[in-house]
Amino acid sequence: MAVFSQLNEARDLLFREKKAPAAEESLRLLMRQASSLSVDLSIEEKRALYELMGLALRGQNRFEEAAELYNQIDDYYQSGYCAMLQGKTQAMQLAWSKVLNLRQNHWCVSLYGLISGQLRTVPTIFQIRNHMESDIANLIAANRVDYLENYLNYVDFLTQVNLEAPKFAGRALMNADWIDRAGKYLLQGQKALPNDPEIYFHLGQYSVALKHLKEARLMLNQCLLISPTYRPASDLLATLNDTSLESPPP
Repeated sequence: MAVFSQLNEARDLLFREKKAPAAEESLRLLMRQASSLSVDLSIEEKRALYELMGLALRGQNRFEEAAELYNQIDDYYQSGYCAMLQGKTQAMQLAWSKVLNLRQNHWCVSLYGLISGQLRTVPTIFQIRNHMESDIANLIAANRVDYLENYLNYVDFLTQVNLEAPKFAGRALMNADWIDRAGKYLLQGQKALPNDPEIYFHLGQYSVALKHLKEARLMLNQCLLISPTYRPASDLLATLNDTSLESPPP
């Protein structure tokens, strides 16, 4: 039974179409098929299946069920993450203590410091790149505003380690429709990396969201001046030039 190839449908439903319930149903069908055929999944297949199902459940804020799946494959970081998203500090600490027995410099050490306002570690450039944006998005989705505000208070500090940190924060906030909060961090990102074409693209998106189309075109053109082949910027600029989003004159 080719489990890996059959996971593609669920991945598309979850990540491309943003249909977590449909992804869950697809995965449950796969589980039933494996059970009816008495197929013993390999360790790798079971892990891939349970990890994806965990994400599908998390996408529906069903954190307890997701944590149970993660525990079955000994993924204590993700089970602790589910506890974090519920605000269950004790369960989170218990799960992450198992992670730290194996890797003392795991991201969960810094993450706990960030959400609690007690950061005592210096995360690496790559840890910030790999986790920051998704952490912010997940905290917003779970309505953990308390943890989110603590996290955002460290953006300036994280920028000293990774200059892209404010861009990650601004992009995550913008993609979650927290437009009023995103601008501050996107502008910080521009200041930190004034020659980064991506930050001008995001500032263009931000300006479009505010319907400041003159500013949007300026930002997108600046992006293309730095990187003429930056396709997302040229596509968005073409849309602005072809479609009148301007408010009609009074």
